[in-house]
Amino acid sequence: MTDHLSPLDIAFLAMEGNANPLHLGAVATFAPSTPVHPARIAAVLCERAQEIPRLRQRARTSLLGGARWVEDPGFAPEDHVFTHHVRGRDRFATLVSHLMAQPLDLARPPWELHVITGLAGGRFAVVAKLHHSLCDGMKAVGLGLQLFDASRLSIPDVPAQAARSIIPSLREIKDTIDIASSVLMNTRPPTLNSPVLTSSTRPRRVVMSRLDLADVHRIRRAHGGTVNDVLLALVTGALRHWLSAHGSAGPESVVRALIPVNQRSRSGDAGAGNQISGFLVSLPVGEPDPAERLRNVREQMESAKAAGPDRGAGALPLLADKVPPLVHRLAAPVMGRCAPLLFDTLVTSVPLPSIPLSLDGAGLCEMYPVAPVAPGHAVGIALSVYRSSVHVCLNTNQSWMSDAQWLDGVLRREVATLQETRELVGLPR
Repeated sequence: MTDHLSPLDIAFLAMEGNANPLHLGAVATFAPSTPVHPARIAAVLCERAQEIPRLRQRARTSLLGGARWVEDPGFAPEDHVFTHHVRGRDRFATLVSHLMAQPLDLARPPWELHVITGLAGGRFAVVAKLHHSLCDGMKAVGLGLQLFDASRLSIPDVPAQAARSIIPSLREIKDTIDIASSVLMNTRPPTLNSPVLTSSTRPRRVVMSRLDLADVHRIRRAHGGTVNDVLLALVTGALRHWLSAHGSAGPESVVRALIPVNQRSRSGDAGAGNQISGFLVSLPVGEPDPAERLRNVREQMESAKAAGPDRGAGALPLLADKVPPLVHRLAAPVMGRCAPLLFDTLVTSVPLPSIPLSLDGAGLCEMYPVAPVAPGHAVGIALSVYRSSVHVCLNTNQSWMSDAQWLDGVLRREVATLQETRELVGLPR
């Protein structure tokens, strides 16, 4: 089984670096009914990973810059699944941060699974890493579901991706010019001394926080918009709190966020690789009123959706997918460092099924997605909703933002303030 990597997939390969590895991640915790042994969970994961064709493949590049997924003749799932034992929440967070900071070996199938036991209440965790060239967020969910128990969703294997014509149509040329023009018009010099932009190589920290989905729904019903609008506004409030402490949240301050948008449902293609576009949203961190921040975010998202994800500066991934592979090989490492010219942070929402999931009989409790961080950026933000909870995860190298208690506190204050605003105007619970 072989198939071609798209130009965008190749771009993610070419931008890989030790300081900014470009893999997607997830931290899943499980509650077993009986004590578990890490070797048992690892064996279950190895058995299921062996059955997934994509996980047995590695990227083979050509002299012209293209690449194919090919079977790795030396593949053994045991080389990708590891076990750890820790005691205490702090040591668990430190281990997760260390694992996520380590690049994947691109000479073999680019994924890893880490089983971590010793969590409070007898729980265990699985930390997953999949390179961005292998999949986008939606496809990562599809691959991950195949690792769960027999009740898991049945996800068909993806068809081979056909090679693209090297001769673009007039429509494709026009689309490329339109997107490129929009990207160029929206570039700006990076803000000097901005905490959200950094060239520091300090160790990154993965910080996780959990919210009640019912609270988010109450805010949505009171203020309008979608669940994602509310979550984006809560993230804006957290960033405002952090920036204010650095004296960087003036009345007109904004943080440009790239919001990835899944393109699979639009194209009807369930293929492998990356099929994403994006919206570019200016998060109003200078606005002191949480309700006004939510209104601003909601209006921007509505406007972006009306224009569509295949237009505007946020469609940068689509532009990347129109560039020949050899150009990516030569230019992507440099272009990756130019990300601060266009946006300040990535905020991605990963869709999860609402059905109960389990691994070797242990029920899934939490699922925190971990976003990669672009070169020059201080933080990547990922969100997911699973059943009754919202999981918020920061991947950052900023020491104060690396405090889990700070993240818990500031998000809960934002939720409480938006709920108080609802009550002041007499809206029912």
